[in-house]
Amino acid sequence: MKTLKFILFCMLITVFPSCQKDNTEDVSTVKWTEVTTTGLTNRIYAISCDSSKNIWVGTDNGAYKFDGKSWINYDSFGNNSQVKAIATDADNNIWFGTNGAGLVKYKNGNWTYYQNDPLSSNSISSNFVYSIAIDAKGNKWIGTENGVCKFDGQNWVNYKVGDGLIENHVYSIAIEKSGIKWFGTNGGVSRFDDVSWTTYTYYKDNGEGLAGNGVMGIVIDNQGNQWFATFGGLSKLNGLNWTNFKTQTDWLKSGSPVLSAAIDAKGHKWFGSNGMGISEFDGLNWTTYTMANNTVIGAVNAIAQDSNGNLWFGTNKGLLKLTK
Repeated sequence: MKTLKFILFCMLITVFPSCQKDNTEDVSTVKWTEVTTTGLTNRIYAISCDSSKNIWVGTDNGAYKFDGKSWINYDSFGNNSQVKAIATDADNNIWFGTNGAGLVKYKNGNWTYYQNDPLSSNSISSNFVYSIAIDAKGNKWIGTENGVCKFDGQNWVNYKVGDGLIENHVYSIAIEKSGIKWFGTNGGVSRFDDVSWTTYTYYKDNGEGLAGNGVMGIVIDNQGNQWFATFGGLSKLNGLNWTNFKTQTDWLKSGSPVLSAAIDAKGHKWFGSNGMGISEFDGLNWTTYTMANNTVIGAVNAIAQDSNGNLWFGTNKGLLKLTK
């Protein structure tokens, strides 16, 4: 564990108006901050905010914690230090999904490791973990390269293609208030109500389905709509009706993959592109943000909002904070 000094660089922004309707926001009130610290890699995969107001970041060099003043690096993941997913539970345990070291739990200096045991069915199905979500009962749902796993603290239940999952690489998970789970995979999205499975895939010709099969992010809004960030674009499911967004921003027009999604406290949706900016949708207007000062926002892998309302973006070029 290393305590590190941090530096904040304020950057200018450029705002591109929506192709649907111009955003009337006063952009002079928007401030971007590029966050750097010694040892923090440029590639950020995951962001999570805990109940103590710490910001946790997953990188190629393990995890980092920012308490508002200083950074601490946690590199207790062995040779497989790449952290692809982070989640915080109700007891303020921090859960890390790694690229080869399995699932790792941290609290107050104590580490617990959960790894695949090929001789036991009561273990995580793979040591390569892409996504983590926690349901209302405290169960952890773990997306891996070999299916999705449910962990209640003692017992593991693994779901794979043969059980109803559309594809075994589970990149994203979202859970509705009702308890229904949504799993984004490389082959579409699977809906699971704890009894039966429903699958949705690329719409091809009729428009009734996903914009693409690679589903990297899923968020559910206050109206119960599901939003899917895919390699083929952005999709929304409202009950039985699909909407695919292809023209609302320049980068959606270009066919750029949508790599991440989040909903802030105001209900605004945020979507990260593959190096063409970050778009905000308030329900009526679209606004796309890019960095100036010869620095273009990289591929946006993760988005999170802290308790102060700041938005954090993990990109392939580092960590960004947006204050509005």
